[in-house]
Amino acid sequence: MGKRRSKTGKADSKAGSGELPGRLERRKHPAGRRDDTGKGMVRSWFEANRSDLRFLVVFGLCLGLYYLLTLTPPVKKGFFPAYLRLNAHVSGAMLRLFGEDTTVQDQSLVSAKGPSIEIERGCDAVEPSALFVSAVLASPVSLMSRLSAAAVGTIVLMLLNLARVISLFLVRVYYPQAFETMHLDVWQALFIFMAILLWAMWASRVTRKRAVQPDAST
Repeated sequence: MGKRRSKTGKADSKAGSGELPGRLERRKHPAGRRDDTGKGMVRSWFEANRSDLRFLVVFGLCLGLYYLLTLTPPVKKGFFPAYLRLNAHVSGAMLRLFGEDTTVQDQSLVSAKGPSIEIERGCDAVEPSALFVSAVLASPVSLMSRLSAAAVGTIVLMLLNLARVISLFLVRVYYPQAFETMHLDVWQALFIFMAILLWAMWASRVTRKRAVQPDAST
């Protein structure tokens, strides 16, 4: 009887040791599933937000490229001074057309009444235009549509900048106490708002057009 018990005990211990790896495997399996589920959720999130992520990446790259270009000597010492002088001469010509006795000295507009303004970096509409163009180029539409929108929007912002320069000059001459408010608080915020508004209007029109196209083809 004692021998039988010892054999049985050995058999039971073998059986118990044989079941242990299976239990460990069963315990590890749910954890593996959780890992797979986590990876699947991340992958599905990236797939669901792929277009938004692409927009942010391309927008950031375009805007970063613009700021890098502004640091190069041809742009910093060549393009910007020439463009600012052009703004001054065009604004001066328009002011004279409206009857203002105005002269242009390099980048400055000088009134015969005494006051003057100097057109400097930040008063050239280049940065808001870069913001607008970056958003347009990052949008998921055809290349021709993006290029045409970038060109038209940039022209609109440049024309608006001429209106800013002229209005600031007139404020400087006739309402000097309001110049700083118009210059720093009104026009700077308005330009950023206009750049975003132009892109939003264009994106809304393109989105509606793409939504109508499938119906038109059927």
